[in-house]
Amino acid sequence: MAKGKILKKSQILQGINDPKPVFIESLNGELWMRPLSSAELDECDNIETKALGVYETNNKSKVQGRALTNGESLQKGKVNLEKMNLAQQEATYTRIEKSLDNPKNDDDPWTISDLKQLKRYQIEELEGKVFELSGADITEKEIKDFPEDE
Repeated sequence: MAKGKILKKSQILQGINDPKPVFIESLNGELWMRPLSSAELDECDNIETKALGVYETNNKSKVQGRALTNGESLQKGKVNLEKMNLAQQEATYTRIEKSLDNPKNDDDPWTISDLKQLKRYQIEELEGKVFELSGADITEKEIKDFPEDE
């Protein structure tokens, strides 16, 4: 027995381009924002990860002259923090710009240059709203339920 109504693909996909008025406290007003699709979120995640560089592991090496035991591995990685920071910023601006790129804003479209003029706390709030709309936010319950190392 079905618990909900039967949906068509077109009904589900239409929701991605269905902007909602979202109150932005730091701007003291509403903006029309839309959720991002999983492909759009993945695209932005890829922008961030491209700056991580190369990370190597080697399970058949020695540590300080002794053979590694089970569970040990030799790991080496290089991270360019400047590149990583720039990539994170680009991903953040891209997420927000994609969410604001919707039919309700066609008469006054937002650009990444426009977003860069906002204050950091405003950008952080906007990005949080994008994650929330897109179902990609982390809830307090998830944090509370996360198993801790013992």
